[in-house]
Amino acid sequence: MTEAEPDANPESQGRDVLPDPPASPAPSSQQTVWAVFFGSVAMAIAFPAGELAAWFFSTPKRPPLHADPLFDLVPMVGVAVLIATWVFVFWSLIGSFLNVVVHRLPLGQSVVLGGSRCPRCHSAIKWHDNLPVIGWLNLRGRCRSCDLPIAARYPVVESICAGLCTAVYFRELLSGGANLPGRPPDFQHGGVLKLFPNPALDLIGLSLYHCGTLCVLLVWGLIAWDGRRVPSRSVLAVLGVATALPLVFPPLHPLGLTGGPGMIMGAVDAMDAWLMQGLAVSVAGGVAGLLSGLLLQWLLGRLLHGDASGRTGQPLGQPHAVGIGLALVGIVFGWQGMLGTMVLLLVACLVQALLWSALAEWPTVPTELLLVPATFLHLCAWRQLVVAFGPWWPASPTLACLAVLVAMVLAVAAAFAAIAPAPSRPQRNRETDPGHPGDQPA
Repeated sequence: MTEAEPDANPESQGRDVLPDPPASPAPSSQQTVWAVFFGSVAMAIAFPAGELAAWFFSTPKRPPLHADPLFDLVPMVGVAVLIATWVFVFWSLIGSFLNVVVHRLPLGQSVVLGGSRCPRCHSAIKWHDNLPVIGWLNLRGRCRSCDLPIAARYPVVESICAGLCTAVYFRELLSGGANLPGRPPDFQHGGVLKLFPNPALDLIGLSLYHCGTLCVLLVWGLIAWDGRRVPSRSVLAVLGVATALPLVFPPLHPLGLTGGPGMIMGAVDAMDAWLMQGLAVSVAGGVAGLLSGLLLQWLLGRLLHGDASGRTGQPLGQPHAVGIGLALVGIVFGWQGMLGTMVLLLVACLVQALLWSALAEWPTVPTELLLVPATFLHLCAWRQLVVAFGPWWPASPTLACLAVLVAMVLAVAAAFAAIAPAPSRPQRNRETDPGHPGDQPA
């Protein structure tokens, strides 16, 4: 929930001092935090709940309650709930750390050294006030020492990170990889009782690899939301680690370079796996993602200049890090997963443009932040998209797989061109907006 202590003089960082807050906490912020929290919980359990509902409605009528075999599943369900709760809490703690990274990284500060302090009264944040989501709600969004407001974005980010990664835990790990193309689902290791006594290392590695990618994209998107840039050294370090991991563990790439099935652990010669499944897929995906991202940045930059009618707002922030974001996606998911994610990113841009033009108070959102839900949705529905669209979805080296991508580019271009000018649209100033966390206590 917290961030590092910034410069004692906010004006030295080019930001205005916040006005004194009202005496009572803002109920709308608390309602937002609660809504996002419950929404994240719903997102996390959506996949097991959907599978349970499908099983319930597809089976014959159950026997009387006293003979119901579901009673035999109570211990397993209890263990599954406890483990899922632990996973959710763990990723909420990671989300709390991501808040620290978002604040300190652009400032060149250490993300591991130095405790969290209130930037106003410089009081150290107590450990029980630093608990994800709960600490913020317990304090009602205010510093315990000086009673100044704490931005609601902290618990929101913690909830979103927990929801995304717990959903990946259910969708990818417990399902035996049912979302992954190019490899049959490993139902032998699916479920809690089958997975943990006899773990599938490739599935555990895949889920952690993909969750880490979502966390990095979330950090980059939030930094773009704050109007800052990610340091080049950090970008190179992340891309280097993402490229190196498949060299050590080639099963992290479910699809091969040519779109065929990837290599299951222990199924091929180690040297071939290291070269073809590790290095080749990462390099090809990273280069394709970087070039595609730069092209998309150029296209959106041209479309976001507005028109001669004097519009004063934009549905998307000027993209600066879409190229490195898609490069990371390409390294992790290969060029096929990168192109599929790019399709969903264009869909997200289209939806954002329509909402922005229809709702006067809809905020401008950076394209880098939209890459997070696009990557998450593509990961969770990867196999289903490949099966449903066949050769038209990016999964094989054919020109047909570019048709959907080209269609979405044309749709986004048409939507931006059709947005009516809105010269009276009020513009939020993030530097002085009290809801912006840049100079609030943590």
